[in-house]
Amino acid sequence: MENPYRPTPDVHVMPVSFPLGPDGVLTINAFLLEAAEPVLVDTGVAQEADQLLDAVDDAIGLANLKWLWLTHDDADHTGAVQRILEAAPQARLVTHALSAMRMSTWWPVPFDRVHAIRPGDRLSVGDRTLRAVAPPLYDNPMTIGFLDESTGSLFTVDSFGATLPERTQDVTEVPEEVLAGGMLAWAVMDSPWSTMLDRDKFAEVLEGVRRLRPTRIFSAHLPAATGASLDRFLEVLARTPDATPMEAPSHVEFTAMLDAMQAEMEAAASA
Repeated sequence: MENPYRPTPDVHVMPVSFPLGPDGVLTINAFLLEAAEPVLVDTGVAQEADQLLDAVDDAIGLANLKWLWLTHDDADHTGAVQRILEAAPQARLVTHALSAMRMSTWWPVPFDRVHAIRPGDRLSVGDRTLRAVAPPLYDNPMTIGFLDESTGSLFTVDSFGATLPERTQDVTEVPEEVLAGGMLAWAVMDSPWSTMLDRDKFAEVLEGVRRLRPTRIFSAHLPAATGASLDRFLEVLARTPDATPMEAPSHVEFTAMLDAMQAEMEAAASA
């Protein structure tokens, strides 16, 4: 895990940059919201679990964590979920009911600590209320993000993610056309059904996001962005119905990706 950073006084971003070979890198973020009742949003990948636990402990003390908002049960979001709940005995797991049930097939989910949530629900975390929202694009039907109604911070899960040329914690460092291309590529790969959408219906979905008027955008797969970026991001997503569906890599392409990833990891280790 890279060094956490704080784009706002109350949000810690805990990023991992996953190498994609010639396609650049993909950011994988977990977030810590320093509310009166602190909230951890997702838990990253299993390989970085030790670092994540240390980062949360350094920031607030694991014993003080009150909520773990698990946006969905994919592996790049659940890497430390069991360990967090074991290390933070006061924390309750906020997630889609079916995510909790499905996770119970591979680890003993403490159902008595699960707070099942669905879009439109509100969760009080002491000094603020979090409103559950369905992001416009997703790769898992149990996906639930949220809007912090006190600050306007919008946690969009996989939506607005992008493949990037290199790791960064400042999205403004990425040229606009490069960011748009990476965001469209990610949208089509992560949500392949988006290329089959009815344009008018999807436009209504995107307009619903616009009406939230977020001050900050926290995507699981993009450095933190300001709300001023929203219109530009929505314009990119609006192009997905006309985009070319992504083809899975062939075995030869997969092998080349692995070779490039290995070279990048070796270079990083020796730096």
